[in-house]
Amino acid sequence: MKLHSIYSFIIGLGTMGALSSCQDQGGSATDSGAETSAEAAADAGEDSGGSADATIAAAGGGAREWPTWGRDGSRNMVGNAANLPVEVNPGEMDDETEEIDLTGAKNIRWVAKLGSQSYGTTSVAFGKVFAGTNNESPRDKRNVVDRGNLMCFDEKTGEFLWQLVSPKLGARKVSDWEYVGLCSSPAVEEDRLWVVTNRGEVVCLDMNGLADGNDGPFQDEQKYYGAGLSGMAKARDVTVDGETRTLSDANATLVESLTKQIEGGLEGDALKGAMGRRKGAFAEGAPKIDETYADILWVFDMRDADNGVGAFPHNVSSCSPLIHGDILYTSTSNGVDWSHTNIPGEFIPGLIALDKNTGKLLGEEISGVSERVLHASWSSPAVGKAKGEDVLVWGGGDGFAYGFDPVPVMDEDEGIAILKERWRYDGNPPHFRQKPDGTPIKYATFKGPNDIIGTTVIHEGLVYFAIGQDPEHGDGVGMLSCVDASATGDLSGKAVWTYEYGDGSGIGRSISTPSITDDGLVICAEYDGDIHCVDAKTGKQYWVHETGSRLW
Repeated sequence: MKLHSIYSFIIGLGTMGALSSCQDQGGSATDSGAETSAEAAADAGEDSGGSADATIAAAGGGAREWPTWGRDGSRNMVGNAANLPVEVNPGEMDDETEEIDLTGAKNIRWVAKLGSQSYGTTSVAFGKVFAGTNNESPRDKRNVVDRGNLMCFDEKTGEFLWQLVSPKLGARKVSDWEYVGLCSSPAVEEDRLWVVTNRGEVVCLDMNGLADGNDGPFQDEQKYYGAGLSGMAKARDVTVDGETRTLSDANATLVESLTKQIEGGLEGDALKGAMGRRKGAFAEGAPKIDETYADILWVFDMRDADNGVGAFPHNVSSCSPLIHGDILYTSTSNGVDWSHTNIPGEFIPGLIALDKNTGKLLGEEISGVSERVLHASWSSPAVGKAKGEDVLVWGGGDGFAYGFDPVPVMDEDEGIAILKERWRYDGNPPHFRQKPDGTPIKYATFKGPNDIIGTTVIHEGLVYFAIGQDPEHGDGVGMLSCVDASATGDLSGKAVWTYEYGDGSGIGRSISTPSITDDGLVICAEYDGDIHCVDAKTGKQYWVHETGSRLW
């Protein structure tokens, strides 16, 4: 993963992220005199249902909300909004103040600054907007070090309300890449939401943050913000120059040791060095938190071998949880180590099910995904109907798509509750995996096999998905597949249709999620910048649009 650093912003169109009506908006980013997007939607009488990653506005009237990645469990990001803006001018940013001047803006309601990178898309529900980012534009000026943040804003005004600020793992690029932040899009239901942190934790949060008190059963937010769940047992308060912070055991021990050295009479460069090291270690701790911090209801640490599942996230933890009834489903991001050749968690599940109310582990896949994982299991699950029955579908880090029974059952042989596999389908044709003589084709090469990073989408009993790789691996062969969700067994080579990379046709490597319209079009982006449109029933190509820019 090669990343660049630019500041991110949420841009509120006079519309909704589930998009609705639009309007021109002048003035500065702090103006609040315009009618709310909810009012605009009501006045226009429009139904909303579109989405644009970091572009949101208000839900109101009859407008649909966008409470989860893909709007609902199907993950099909097609809406029914009418009269959407075809031109957006986001205003100008002042390079010195990093503020946005909306004087010349068009179709913008408000702008809210995020960090320097933002990979999770926004969720919009119940009057609030949620966005994952990093801590490069710290909302708490006392807490300025690298973190994984989930920010909450008022959807009508863009006012910042509260944030989850998760400490880094300290594993750097291995499991928690620097400055990537929080990559998950939260799932929202009424008074709570669920999200996957940069630490590989599934957390359930109160919609109102700590502003309405610290609700249970989790009560140790102060220690969490200082050390994360895994470090809470030994976290402790340390005071330096009259300021008290909650630090992990390692940082607290270092600060205490350096304080003794400093007070013991160090001089010159030795004193300067010790002061600098102490300042850095002390800054890693959490200041005394206030109502602008998230209220955590429960935490499930997927990395914990005893109380979790022992996952080993590769580079990042990246999955947007799925809520279906009382069950939460998420991938574990389990993958290879820094060498890209070893799999530390070879028998760790790539997909798990939790009780959404308590965080209790309910079940896990035992399809052997991690034994075959190519890079990491980052894809988000989906659920939908196939011949009247619910089917849980998911793209594995081994390049296979899977269909499961959504309700976990006890497996007597394994002695654990499992997600029973209904079917599997290899998203790679055989010639992506091996040469004609049977020699395996190396992963991360142009012609080699791909995993599934984008999300599987279920629509009218069919599952659509594309294969791809970490953007760092560049371009390569790819394929978009359509599979019957009601089928059983090994469906490899038995797709309804495929749209394969070829000379002048087909789709190359993709990390995007396809969208399927009601009138039978499948639209999917290719990493090289092309947008493909094919027939939903046959896979016949209708058109390809070249954007000239990489598409994630």
